[in-house]
Formats: sequence, C-alpha cells, structure tokens
Amino acid sequence: MRAKTHGQNRVLISTPIPLDAAIVPPESGDAPEELILLLHGFAESGERMLRKVLPAIPESLRARAVIVAPNALFPMPHKTDSGYIMTFSWYFYDPGSGEYYIDMKPAADFLVAGLKAHGVAHLPKRIIGFSQGGFLAPVAASALADVRQFVGLGCEYLVDEIPGGPEAVRYRVDGIHGERDESVSVERARAAHARLISAGVSGSFTELPEVGHRIDDRMREALSRVLGIDLPSE
Repeated sequence: MRAKTHGQNRVLISTPIPLDAAIVPPESGDAPEELILLLHGFAESGERMLRKVLPAIPESLRARAVIVAPNALFPMPHKTDSGYIMTFSWYFYDPGSGEYYIDMKPAADFLVAGLKAHGVAHLPKRIIGFSQGGFLAPVAASALADVRQFVGLGCEYLVDEIPGGPEAVRYRVDGIHGERDESVSVERARAAHARLISAGVSGSFTELPEVGHRIDDRMREALSRVLGIDLPSE
C-alpha cells in the first residue's frame, strides 16, 4: 500500500527515539531462555497490554521467559481534566483511502533496535499482538530472528504485506477473535488466517461467542491454551 504524504516533500531520516517497555524477567531468577513480545493496540500502551495478557501466560513459560511489552514509537497524548494521558500508535493507516501516512517499517525497525538494546534480540520469540499490534506482528516478525509463534488477538493477517509472502512464514500462527468484534471483521480475519494455513503455515483459529474487541477472561483462557502448545525447536 502507498504512503500518503498530503503533497508534502518527504525524505526519510534516522534519529534516536526512546523505547519504553514494561519488562518482566523470568520468575525462576535464571537467565531467560526465550522472549515473549507483547504488541499493544492502537492508542494503548505496553503497560496496559502487559496487565491484560500476563494472567494468561502459563507458569511454565513465565518461569523461563522474559516478557517485554514496549510502547509503540508514536506518542498519542490525550488531554483530560486531570492532565494528559499518554497512549501510542505503531503506524498510521487511513482505511478510507487504503493508504499509509506512516507505514509499518519504522515500527519493525524500532522493535529490532529496541530488543537488541535490551540484550534479548537473540532469544527464541513468541509474539502476542492485539488489534493494531497484531496487524503489525507478521511484518515485524520478518525482521526479527528466531520467531517460533505468533498469536493474533482481534486482528487481521495482512498476508500480502508479509515480506516474501506467506511462504516466508516459518512460525506457528494462532488467531483468537471475538465473534462480536465491532472493530475488526471476524470473517476477514478467518479468511486471511486460512490463506496462511493453505500456504503450509501451522496454527489454529479460535472464534469466541459473545466476545467483542477486547481482551477478556475468555480470550485469556484461549490464549493460555495456545501458548501451552509444544513448539518445535529450530
């Protein structure tokens, strides 16, 4: 998809920006054996994503994995009566025109550099992405080393935007979606996930009755189940 610049002259530059993240080390106290990367939704934060998802991560994983829940790179402050609340966005897409104002590549590069700076980029990875974070995850995964599993919560799977196409996906993809999701079409998500499966990707797609576009106890229960699946080692 094209980048939308509103007639402005655009050049690409590189400049330092902070990566703030909520991080939970392995409960065993040992060095981490794997990384669980949490990607939040539009106008949310890593800390909120961690609160929502942490109860769903099985104890066996929490014992050996470091959990990293970064804020996205673009701040989105919201003014309230008591001050500003800071939320974040991974990219900016206009569904009306089908164009990006800022596409997903800066976010993917941001995650690669941030995980390297935190010293965890080398670890085997599971990615859990909700909504916008789930849309981003397969694009980001193509830039990250040793991704073993991606779990998409309430998101689509942008098969045509994955570098190398679905044949380049070498990790398991599990989808969990509320049947009453008012923001992201469950039908489109199901169809996109099916394209991955038909291309030889392993994984499951779970539809949750009476669940909307949110991470609730039923979604956490389904997430815990797919995180408990034994994954092949590379």
